[in-house]
Amino acid sequence: MTRVLLVDDYQDFLATMGGILTDAGYEVITARNEGQALDAVLHDAFDYALVDVRLHGEDELDESGSSLALALQTLNPGIQIILLTGHLRDTQISRALRFLGVMEFLEKTPDLNQKVLAILSEADAVPGTWRSKSASSTVEVVRDTRFTLSLEAGQPVYVRCQGQFVSSARSCRVFQTQIDRYAMRTEVARHDPSHLRFQINEIGRELWRELFREFPEVIETYKQACAGNRQVSLVFETSSNSLRLPLEFLRSGRSQQLALQHPLSRFLCDAIPKREALSPQYLARTSPLRVLIIASNTEPSIDGVDVEASEIYSLLNRHRPYVSPTFIPTRSATLERARTEFCSNDYDIIHYAGHGWYNAVSPEESEICFWTEENRQGYVAPMKATELADLLTQSSTRLVYLSSCWGTASGDDATLLEDDFLGLADAIAQAGVPSVLGFRWPVSDIGAPLLARIFYESLLESGSPEMALWRARRELASRDRNDPTWMSPILIHQV
Repeated sequence: MTRVLLVDDYQDFLATMGGILTDAGYEVITARNEGQALDAVLHDAFDYALVDVRLHGEDELDESGSSLALALQTLNPGIQIILLTGHLRDTQISRALRFLGVMEFLEKTPDLNQKVLAILSEADAVPGTWRSKSASSTVEVVRDTRFTLSLEAGQPVYVRCQGQFVSSARSCRVFQTQIDRYAMRTEVARHDPSHLRFQINEIGRELWRELFREFPEVIETYKQACAGNRQVSLVFETSSNSLRLPLEFLRSGRSQQLALQHPLSRFLCDAIPKREALSPQYLARTSPLRVLIIASNTEPSIDGVDVEASEIYSLLNRHRPYVSPTFIPTRSATLERARTEFCSNDYDIIHYAGHGWYNAVSPEESEICFWTEENRQGYVAPMKATELADLLTQSSTRLVYLSSCWGTASGDDATLLEDDFLGLADAIAQAGVPSVLGFRWPVSDIGAPLLARIFYESLLESGSPEMALWRARRELASRDRNDPTWMSPILIHQV
């Protein structure tokens, strides 16, 4: 018998809809809140769930049902969900269908009972073929497996999987690697463009031997996670110091880099996010995604800075009202304007295009740059990592995209004896921003804007920064493997 979970905070609705579904031959379990619904799914399997969007009264800001939908799908990947509301809005429909992967979004009109029965009947007739009538197109929501590897020097390696495949293991041996040696080899490779790919491949294979092959628990869990062509996301839990470890180069034998096979991100164990990260659940809200694009073409001049920023603005502007972009070109991007905008609560994303400098002697003095006066007048002044962190601590920013050189360059632990931060990316993460995307080294004038454009296109489609970077990296690699841009991005994603 087909089983339906019915979730609503009004008992009368549960009784009426539950009775109609029972009379139609469905087995119905009811729940009045998130706790009861999650408990039901933990103990039993369901084919469908009908979930009210507002589970806590009539507050217009209440979208708890949307959050519950994602949790139910995580616990029971096969469940199909219909969201219900008494106050239907077009933006809710589009976002729920796009980012939550629900079957349908229905308003509680007098004919709701007939609509629900018709949808369930059609879905039961040919399983897997239902397509929403409320939107012209839907985006497939991928339910993946997260493979997390915890790497801390002198400690056992921990590996765990969540999602379609669940597992955990602890190595018998402790993790030891020479981060300085890998950082030096990576820097040597960068200065030898004619042999860059060869050296990157060699570094990647050696890292594979150290992190996977020499830890049977890791490689066995990885193989099981990938079995059956599952979509697997890789997460490396490390300290900020390990940003210097080129995990994005990991490569097994003749296969391509793991970063091209899987969405790959870093989780910094020594940084605490202070707000919710971007995710399909977050983008499913009815309020628009707020993005600041700020260009800062300081000396030496980079002509593509304003072009990149303008293109990103145009791309995002086409997605109104779901996205609310703000563009500040170089002529208006003074240091004082940047200070005002960076500490604002008006933005979910800050995209900075311009120069970035890494100070190896004192990483906390790494900087991005701005003119002191409008129209490229005055002089070029730095915004150091320390100031940037202070400003972002006061903001609501969830993702900072540093389209600049050395955005994720990082010092070693010894520098923390006198400095607060190991570089720009570390400073941003320590400020509580859950996601930072930046480059390990300088990238090409062609590759950088292309990567940014594909990243944002994919982010608006998938809702996942990890997935967005993966698709952008793959696209760049397929066009030109010799362009170092696809090798350079590092994503810190604290979820």
